[in-house]
Amino acid sequence: MLARIVPVAGILVLAGAERASAQEAPDARSLIEPLGCGACHAGVPGAEAVRSVAPAFGDGAALLAPAYIFHYMEDPQSVRPDIAPARMPRYELSERERLALALFVTNDRELRGVDDAFRAAQGRHPDAGRSEGRILFEALNCAGCHVNPEVAPHQTAPDLSVEGSRVHEDWLAGYLEDPVAIRPAGPVPGRGGRMPDFRLEPAEVAAIAGFLLAQTAPEAPPWEPTALSPFAMSKAEALLRDRWSCLGCHQLGEDGGRIGPRLEGIVQRLVPAYVRALIHDPVHLAPGTVMPGSLEQPDRLDLIASYLLQREGEWSGTDPLAGMPALPSSAARATDTAPLEHAGEAVYTVRCAPCHGIQGDGDGFNAPFLPVSPTQHSDSAAMSLRPDDTLYDGIHGGGWILGKSHRMPAFGPSLDDGQIRSLVAYIRILCNCQGPAWSRDGRRER
Repeated sequence: MLARIVPVAGILVLAGAERASAQEAPDARSLIEPLGCGACHAGVPGAEAVRSVAPAFGDGAALLAPAYIFHYMEDPQSVRPDIAPARMPRYELSERERLALALFVTNDRELRGVDDAFRAAQGRHPDAGRSEGRILFEALNCAGCHVNPEVAPHQTAPDLSVEGSRVHEDWLAGYLEDPVAIRPAGPVPGRGGRMPDFRLEPAEVAAIAGFLLAQTAPEAPPWEPTALSPFAMSKAEALLRDRWSCLGCHQLGEDGGRIGPRLEGIVQRLVPAYVRALIHDPVHLAPGTVMPGSLEQPDRLDLIASYLLQREGEWSGTDPLAGMPALPSSAARATDTAPLEHAGEAVYTVRCAPCHGIQGDGDGFNAPFLPVSPTQHSDSAAMSLRPDDTLYDGIHGGGWILGKSHRMPAFGPSLDDGQIRSLVAYIRILCNCQGPAWSRDGRRER
């Protein structure tokens, strides 16, 4: 049977065995816009094109059977070749995730049209419901393409405006062809978003990669890693594991946190000069990142960057943390639309809750991967023994300056004085306590 040919933005799209004509290479912009890349990433054309063709959800939208969404999300296939190259990507959702998402996006409250498989899934996951589906809908930024009155679109994925100065060409092409999770807890820690698989054809991969690699940062000072001796490599590894805070967030081998990307094989993924600059000043280099800057001297930064770029090991993705979008910690609060009661809560939710927990109970999603249990900021007995100045110093300079875990990073280079003071004040709200009487000056910041 002959495939039907549909012209889209000057591209010949085959509805059937092939998407793009072999006679004409696809134009990157005409791919990126309909695919909705701009719905999650800054630095690329916006998502208006895909929003105009993607089905709307919620009250007032067309009725959809929950069982249809449940089955469709297991392995999405093109059902509307007329909107190519826009397409529904594959998210590798679990049965529970598909069930919760189907219950949220459909407005058929009577659950008409359900089948035996849908009912069986409900039996296996009786507590999966619309509220969990809403969290997942926001975590995956489904609202970036599908209009829903309950959830606003947001950009949480990395900014792509300097991608050509950040990653290697061969890595980018391989990643577009077969996306894997880079940050196990999601781009915003605790929300669990993930890069979907758009099943791009080789010509589409080449076009998109070429577009992104052409986007570079202004001329930056050149930097190359220093060739390290075996002694220097051992020194760097000892510092990394026993002194620096990197493994509080990043995994190296079997050790380390699950907030940031794995540290193996960085040289295969990232440009060396970008690695060095990122360690020094991540906030300005990667806007929106939760990675703090470093208080180390330049020679120490050179050492750690050189070590990571020369350490043996293959780059690989990571498995997303199981159940991440439904965690009853930072994920739940991060998707709550209620106004924040305190200025420090917003900072605490993103920076502190991954380890200390959303209520300060020491039960953040990253806590099981740390060698020392995080401080319970909700413990009034313990926190009342610590002056505000001590809390400030720990946030600014890191855990090691208080004789605590070196895995607690120093946020001083990334947070200003007002933000750190707001965190101290919010910790006082979590513990419902004040510091020792001798440490008070009669004022308490709110």
